[in-house]
Amino acid sequence: MASDHVAVILGAVGGLALFLYGLRVLSSALKRAAGEQVRLLLERLTSKAYRGVLVGTVATGILQSSSIAMVLLIGLINAGVLSLRQGIGVMLGAEIGTSVTAQIIAFRVGDYYLPIIAVGFVLAELFRGRRAGDVGRALLGFGLLFLGMSVMSSGLRGLAHSSAVVGLLGSLGSNVALGVVVGAGVTAVIQSSSAVTALVIAMGSSGILTLPAAIALVLGANIGTTVTAQIASLGVSLAARQLARTQLNVIGVAVCIPFVPWYAGIMASTSPLLARQIANAHTFFNVASTLAFLPLVGGLAWLARRLTWGREPVVVPTTKHLADAFLAAPAVALDRTRHEVLKTSDMTCLMIEKCRHGLFERDETSLSDVLEIESAVDALKEEIEAYLERIPADALSAHEERRLHVLRHAIGDIERVGDQAVNIAERGQRVLRQGYPFSDEASADLAEMFAKATALYRTALAALGAEDRDRAQQALHLEAEVDHLEKRFRDRHLQRLDEGTCQARAATLFLEILHNLERIGDHAVNLAGDVLYAL
Repeated sequence: MASDHVAVILGAVGGLALFLYGLRVLSSALKRAAGEQVRLLLERLTSKAYRGVLVGTVATGILQSSSIAMVLLIGLINAGVLSLRQGIGVMLGAEIGTSVTAQIIAFRVGDYYLPIIAVGFVLAELFRGRRAGDVGRALLGFGLLFLGMSVMSSGLRGLAHSSAVVGLLGSLGSNVALGVVVGAGVTAVIQSSSAVTALVIAMGSSGILTLPAAIALVLGANIGTTVTAQIASLGVSLAARQLARTQLNVIGVAVCIPFVPWYAGIMASTSPLLARQIANAHTFFNVASTLAFLPLVGGLAWLARRLTWGREPVVVPTTKHLADAFLAAPAVALDRTRHEVLKTSDMTCLMIEKCRHGLFERDETSLSDVLEIESAVDALKEEIEAYLERIPADALSAHEERRLHVLRHAIGDIERVGDQAVNIAERGQRVLRQGYPFSDEASADLAEMFAKATALYRTALAALGAEDRDRAQQALHLEAEVDHLEKRFRDRHLQRLDEGTCQARAATLFLEILHNLERIGDHAVNLAGDVLYAL
């Protein structure tokens, strides 16, 4: 008898582990194949709540996890990409999207999961790093998911002979509140409502769970899945915390609890199979909740602002877009990092402009600002590089992997442009403080070199921001002009020095600034080359 209990436990636990692993493989493959599409869907939201619902449904269906979708959503709001109102719309859609998994696992594909696993494994191995390989990994995860369901159902079937177990689980149907609490607690521990729903379907298929009890557990899973979002909201922006507080699962479940017996009767008429009845109950509840709350999005946003106290800090974090939440969707994390890289490049452009203004307008404050901005650029570089290292490259498409490589190189070149600006600022300070004069001709040459080097750098950055091959090629052509100017102005300077029209004490500083500007051009060319590599 004891050995039978052990076999049941091992079957249930082993099957659940297989299911979770299959779900992880499936989710990872789908994120790799369609992660960029998820990002584009989220970024193209409008203020219309119904479109947010559609996007949330599709995104969660792709990510195969409402918890991941919510964590990602909180990260996007924390980064200022989405508003609270938009986020609530997407959140409502995520509740529908998570029911897709329940509908899938309710299919009876026990005779087909082994061929699916075989085909998926072959495709994944033969086409690594390509789209067909991602499809193979998705099929592999899909097959493992059903294998886990089969093992769980077989293992749990032994419990059907235990009147004590059947009676205990059956009581959850009459004591719905207890069933909800159990479902919420298990989901909070496992951190996957899909896994709990799968476990409930497996128990139903094994004959140890009634439909009312299954509905109570599934309703509880809807509450338990909110724990992940509440944890993710700690330490983020006020708007992100407000979104986490607007998860309405608790309200919907509380309204539904008194009507579970009646609801179970309706769901029993939707299919002769208990597994499908459970999946339908999960789907219809989430769809009904979303439709009920959809007209109230504006009011919910207002209520969330009243219920979540606090105010935004006056000083925002150094990096606004690099939330840990994005790492759950690597393609989105990559895009958010790109925003930080471009923000850093804007800071270095400002440094160059302040160098020019400080030198020619004899404004030492502008030159001092350059040195202050440098510390922020250095800090950003370190944070960006550390974050890029945490993005799992194996979860990215081949194109996205190249983008990851480009960003790693680009942030280094951008930071070095800042170093060159610091060198110019320090030399400019010496020019102003020690009264080293530049002749009119030397000043004109430096002004032209500033203009050309800045144009080259901005062109390269525009190519990086837009991933524009034509602008990258344009930057390569401009680099030849910068090199030509640097050589011509150097020769003219030496000629002026021989003629005595330029003072010797200013000669070294002039040549060093000229060289710094030429080096800015070199780093700009590196950026352009990276863009051409990525495309």
